[in-house]
Amino acid sequence: MKKLLGFLLAFLLLFPFVAAPAMSESKLSNEVKWNSWYQDERACLTVQTLTPMEGQFFTDLWGGTTSDIDVRTLLHAASPVCWDNELGRLVFDRNVVEDAVILTNGDGSRTYMMVLADDLRWSDGTPITVRDYAFSLLLQMDPAVAETGGRPKDFSWLAGTDEYLGGQTQTLTGVRIIADNILQITVKAEALPYFYELDRLDIHPYPTDAIAPRISIRDDGEGVYLTKPLTAELLQKTVLDETRGYLSHPGKVSGPYMLESFDGVTAKFAVNPYYKGTEDGYMPRIGRIEFTAAANSNMVSSLIKGEAGLLDKVTKAETISDGISCVTAAQDSLAMQVQPRSGLTMLWFMESNTKVQEKAVREAIACCFDRDTFTRLYTGEYGVRTDGFFGPGQWMYRKAAGMETATVNTLPEEGITLPGLTRYEPDRGKAINLLEEAGWILNKKGENYNQYRDSTRFKQTENGLIGLDLTLAFPESEDIRKKLEMTLVTPLKEVGISLSMVPVSMDEIEAAYMGRKESPYDILYLGQNFAYVFSPDVLKPRSENDGDSELYQAREETYALALDMVRTEPDDTAGFVKKWTALQKKISETLPLLPVYSNLYYEFFTRELHQFDISRGASWAEAIVYSYMSDMEKLSDEERQRIRNGL
Repeated sequence: MKKLLGFLLAFLLLFPFVAAPAMSESKLSNEVKWNSWYQDERACLTVQTLTPMEGQFFTDLWGGTTSDIDVRTLLHAASPVCWDNELGRLVFDRNVVEDAVILTNGDGSRTYMMVLADDLRWSDGTPITVRDYAFSLLLQMDPAVAETGGRPKDFSWLAGTDEYLGGQTQTLTGVRIIADNILQITVKAEALPYFYELDRLDIHPYPTDAIAPRISIRDDGEGVYLTKPLTAELLQKTVLDETRGYLSHPGKVSGPYMLESFDGVTAKFAVNPYYKGTEDGYMPRIGRIEFTAAANSNMVSSLIKGEAGLLDKVTKAETISDGISCVTAAQDSLAMQVQPRSGLTMLWFMESNTKVQEKAVREAIACCFDRDTFTRLYTGEYGVRTDGFFGPGQWMYRKAAGMETATVNTLPEEGITLPGLTRYEPDRGKAINLLEEAGWILNKKGENYNQYRDSTRFKQTENGLIGLDLTLAFPESEDIRKKLEMTLVTPLKEVGISLSMVPVSMDEIEAAYMGRKESPYDILYLGQNFAYVFSPDVLKPRSENDGDSELYQAREETYALALDMVRTEPDDTAGFVKKWTALQKKISETLPLLPVYSNLYYEFFTRELHQFDISRGASWAEAIVYSYMSDMEKLSDEERQRIRNGL
């Protein structure tokens, strides 16, 4: 096969496709065009979720919530690789890549040569070219991104990156445009092996004319380069402008849907008529989608009234119970699915804030937080405490726990854990001992701390007395506040730690979490979900050279283990999971973060939505391409049999 591919590639190199192919017709089938759910502008699937969008619809360079990621999935596609659920790994997407060759060079580096399909189109019908992929790489690593407050993507694995970003060369030698339809990417030898090898080729094309007008991408034989440098001023105008920038209002896209409007709360989409389809041949069959945030209190009633067609990632116990009751009472018109969450909710300790840098303080917090009670109050029977940086849907956890073939629609009562992990139970006596041994034995006057008289512990440092008065940022929710006050704030107060809670926007929490700006908070309460590919960057230190901080050291240690983990050979799954387990043990031991809970996500939807299967993608936004709408509500034969059996 490799010889055949090599011969084909050699042929293509001799006879490159220089001329741009003619503009193609719309790929939509008559089934879609004649369906009222495509034709009628009033026919629209409304999707509700709990997490608001922040309008970060273009890459993760400037952050974004899980809802923003869902929008990106609808808008951006045409990656050379895709996830194969059956194989459980990334493969070349044959809708995008007609042929590919992987070559290992004499110096140990590896070169990927991909022949792109000639019928890829933007939503305006113009061709997607090799240059759009090269521009995507150059843009995402450009220092101008950081100048605008973004976080450039780490392409240190790509050959020539150091010289290019260091200014020694004007060309990026690791990326080559061999012909108008052939892209070449070379990975450094020292960046191999890599467990998720093809993930590095997961590149979405982005339109140069929309983001960098009057700038071209060229390759004169040594590597790709921009004819003019990108500037922060340009990106502020073309990307970050709040009313028409590509970040929040991308107009020219490659995905199954186009963004029609976004008002800060609700995003509306229409089918992209030039989307080529998924690798297995599916085209979007729902003409319009409306995506919006909603409150737990009225989600289920919206579904019953027909105001919403799909409720995504429902997590609150009362809302799930209401949804299940409604589905049970109206099985012919409503349905539900259960999805085990891949990630978790956690407390993230900020290494830039001195008071949580000591492990003793973080461990004392862990010994005070009644995570079991908090989880039970918030998620009911649909969530449990987790002891690691994972959830029940993460494939590494399922493999390590010996349940990779099991269907997860219930959770273990004892929590989501693994042998060898450090488990922190509520123990205020232990918390007091930890704090006293670490020197937190004074009050604000410098006298011995008295638990019956003083509210906050202090300790003497070279900079004077400092007190254990901490600040926690959490998403704006009165429900979360009350439960945290009961299970965390009050127990901490009893051991001499004062914790103030500050409700902030998800955008502010995300910016603090990613280290995009300085933060006044000591602790963040937030969630982290994982894609198919685990990125070590989620554990990367957010500050630089703070070697005296115990928290910084803990983050460095766990980040190093995560980097070593992904440097496993792609076919060594057992070795990868072994390293992943060691990483989890180190996280639970050193506490760069405190896992709180993970849970089951519930999807509730109308039976007018057919062939919806949340397991067909990482989110509803992937699964929806395989679905269609019909005025006829119906049960499948399998569902009817399950109902008869009382399941």
